Amino acid sequence: NGCGLFCYHAIQLLSNAGQNDPATTLREFAENFLTLSVEEQTLFNTQTRRQIYEYSLQ
Repeated sequence: NGCGLFCYHAIQLLSNAGQNDPATTLREFAENFLTLSVEEQTLFNTQTRRQIYEYSLQ
């Protein structure tokens, strides 16, 4: 579902954040996500599902 996709992407961001504050990384992601239109959120879900599926095939 969408919550799992959101969490998956958040974990990716944290793993790439390096020494950046994890709370700031998550807050910025959540705030930016809330500015997306419904269409953009749907696209986020579709693209993230595809990314997970492609990764599972490797």
